[in-house]
Amino acid sequence: MSRVLVIGIDGGTLDLIRPWAEAGLLPNLARLMAEGVCAPLESTLPPVTSPAWPTFATGKNPGKHSVFDFIRPTGGTFNLVNATSIKARTLWQILSAAGRRVGVINVPVTYPPSPVNGFLISGMLSPHSGTFTYPSDLLEPYRRELGPYRIAPSVQYKEGNEDVFLANLLDLVEQRGKYGLRLMTDHDWDFMMVHFQASDVLQHALWKFVDPTHPRHDPQVAARVLPDIQAVYRRIDDFIGRMVEQAGEETTVIVMSDHGFGPLHWVANLNLLLLDAGLLRLKRSFFTRLRAALFRAGLTPASVWHLIERIGLQNYVWQVSKSTRNKVVSKFLSFDDVDWEHTLAYSMGHVGQIYVNLKGREPHGIVERGAEYEAVRERIVEALQGLRHPVSGQALVDRVIPGDEVAHGPYASRAPDLHVILDGYRVIAFPLFATDGKLVTRQIRGDSGSHRLHGLLIAHGPGVRAGQAVDNARIIDLAPTILHVMGLPVPDDMDGRVLTELLSIDRPVEVEHVAKSGVDAEQGLSAEESAEVEDRLRALGYLG
Repeated sequence: MSRVLVIGIDGGTLDLIRPWAEAGLLPNLARLMAEGVCAPLESTLPPVTSPAWPTFATGKNPGKHSVFDFIRPTGGTFNLVNATSIKARTLWQILSAAGRRVGVINVPVTYPPSPVNGFLISGMLSPHSGTFTYPSDLLEPYRRELGPYRIAPSVQYKEGNEDVFLANLLDLVEQRGKYGLRLMTDHDWDFMMVHFQASDVLQHALWKFVDPTHPRHDPQVAARVLPDIQAVYRRIDDFIGRMVEQAGEETTVIVMSDHGFGPLHWVANLNLLLLDAGLLRLKRSFFTRLRAALFRAGLTPASVWHLIERIGLQNYVWQVSKSTRNKVVSKFLSFDDVDWEHTLAYSMGHVGQIYVNLKGREPHGIVERGAEYEAVRERIVEALQGLRHPVSGQALVDRVIPGDEVAHGPYASRAPDLHVILDGYRVIAFPLFATDGKLVTRQIRGDSGSHRLHGLLIAHGPGVRAGQAVDNARIIDLAPTILHVMGLPVPDDMDGRVLTELLSIDRPVEVEHVAKSGVDAEQGLSAEESAEVEDRLRALGYLG
């Protein structure tokens, strides 16, 4: 039986890691790539953190595990997802039930932490105000020596604060690595997973400095900050080397990411497109018509935010209570102004997710399933085909993928009805109603990077076929592959496959029939916890 160490580099992309490894900046990753297997890893659709990590952990598509985004839309409002939203057993739960000892550090969508045969520290979407470890006192012995554990960055990027922003991310990596090494030493384990989030946060904000072709690339600033950007990755690489050494030669190592990364150029206000096409309707009240006129004239969240940026107060915005901010936002045109009884579709989600106002699913659904539903989807696709690049004038939509081609299973009805891919993900959607009165506009927070469908997979160690070419590896395949490496059967309800081509293990794949079981009740976060997590998602740009 092989032990397995999984290291997650959130948003890790071969577009950066491969050339930096070849240049000698990332020697440990370079060695793992040279001595093992390296391949692109296909993410979920959309390629977003929140569905990707549960898909990794369960080996199932979102239609079976029920997490499609950070949020679950319901007709213009939404609830945040959490670990209890995952309606399938996770890898660490399966291993725990089989008597294997596990350690899980900082993986997103693991709050509230579930009991495991070992320990678990929740990651992204965990409130600091809650109990985010199992057991609850796990970190107490280390607090004085290693400092209070940090779940997420504490500095928001703004133009000109690159040094402070990167220093904060480097400190986050340093602390994560030190905690990881210490817990690996102090606990017996068969499966260990450590997740680094700083890479994703860094690339959202600073991609323009690693990409000379980016429209907002500044060569002078890039020359100054690139060494510090690389320092974050070099520190991750150093910890990877130390963790691999500590794990020992008999441990199979998997380094992977939840999605890739690339440049972000524009943001599309899809709800305005649906409004112009008559698919979304506004109320006819005086105040809604007034807000709509002012919105089109330029009184928008974007214009107010840019004013806040110019006077340098954006970091203070998050210190204002959520209720106060909501009162301010409600003064702009929003989903509160939508006439749901005459609306056929709306968009919610930052990649390009569109929902039909379906009867029986949406709170005020009006569209019947069957022919009417398909006709509405056709009208949406027709409207999307008219969306144009603001500079070149070329068609902006690459593909529109029906949701039923992406998700299947008992929760598939919760999926977006259409997934829109805009200009190779160089354009994303404003996640809520709209950022300003233009169909296509610049990113309100100034982010310059966004997700891509393919991340990275590196495998190394006993049982790995060194140098083997691996095609079509998917994030959904890793859970069954890990179970096989660890000598355990693969549940027959997993959608992923064992990546036998990268393994030299001659043992046949054992499949285990899993009886359907009852689903645990979903637990929402408290109002305080929800406010904290929602604020963090807004600060990262996932909620506008």
